[in-house]
Amino acid sequence: MADMEFDIDAAIAELDAEDDQVAVAAAEAEAKADAEDGKPPKKTRVEERVDALEKKYEQDALQSAINRFKEHADEVELEIFEAARKDEPLKTLSDFEGAAEIAKRRASALRETEEKLAKEAEERVAKAWGAGPVGAKAAPADAEKELMERINAGDTSALVEAVVGTDLPF
Repeated sequence: MADMEFDIDAAIAELDAEDDQVAVAAAEAEAKADAEDGKPPKKTRVEERVDALEKKYEQDALQSAINRFKEHADEVELEIFEAARKDEPLKTLSDFEGAAEIAKRRASALRETEEKLAKEAEERVAKAWGAGPVGAKAAPADAEKELMERINAGDTSALVEAVVGTDLPF
């Protein structure tokens, strides 16, 4: 053992160089692993087919839901739905459900407003022209009311006046 001289400084320098090489290799391996973690894993052929079938199923379900809505919706709902659909194309069932709900809600509000305006128009016509809504009896004029009150009180001349009138030549 005496023949072999052991230089401690050289051994430490050699170990430090190896540590540096190991640290560099570890850093490279870690960087490579991080890069691979960031990438989505490659899909197998079966996974790709399943994804394609799922997408096709979702599109078929969306189209079916749209067709059912169109069958049962009224004209106003359809018009609102188509306008919403033009603004933002429907890609999922949740998009469709939101658009259909908006169409139904707005169509309902429009119907209520239309009914309210029609009722107000009938009331204005009745007030201006003395006619009520279609099918309703006309309100009696003041002279008619007075004549009816006299007849109800038993006045026979009022009865004759109601039947024959007041502009008789005799």
